[in-house]
Amino acid sequence: MGGFTKLMLKDTSTENIRKHNELLAKAKVRKEIRFYSEDDVKLEYEYFKKGDGYFPEDQFPKDKINSYEDFTKYWSTEALGEVFVPKFGTLTFDCYFGRTSNNAMKCLKDYIVNVLISSEYFLDSPFAYAGGSWSTFLERCSASKLDLKIIEENIREKTFA
Repeated sequence: MGGFTKLMLKDTSTENIRKHNELLAKAKVRKEIRFYSEDDVKLEYEYFKKGDGYFPEDQFPKDKINSYEDFTKYWSTEALGEVFVPKFGTLTFDCYFGRTSNNAMKCLKDYIVNVLISSEYFLDSPFAYAGGSWSTFLERCSASKLDLKIIEENIREKTFA
């Protein structure tokens, strides 16, 4: 079982997701860790059209997918589940067994703290919630006591049954 950690934005508009992905890049968070967006779906559609990647015929019937709109009926959270296709505005990563390095988690923590203390979000966190192995992330991200206080006061942890 993996230690998947999830952080969800309140505003899941394309513009806001792009803005936060740019902030992640500035914080030197590795490229694989970004908020999921329609841009990701479009990239998967391009892979599908080229025959790159793994798209099982029983889940992606080629004779029924003739457009991007057709593809999104099959490549969706509802069809494949949130593990494979997260909701837009969700950032996920696995913090167990070294799958996300301590340095990557530190950079992600720096992004979170810097966003929370910025004047734009000082009184209103941009994050809807965190979940999964959030507590494990907080233990491993090299957070100071002040960092933890800022995070815990501004991001609520949601447990999933």
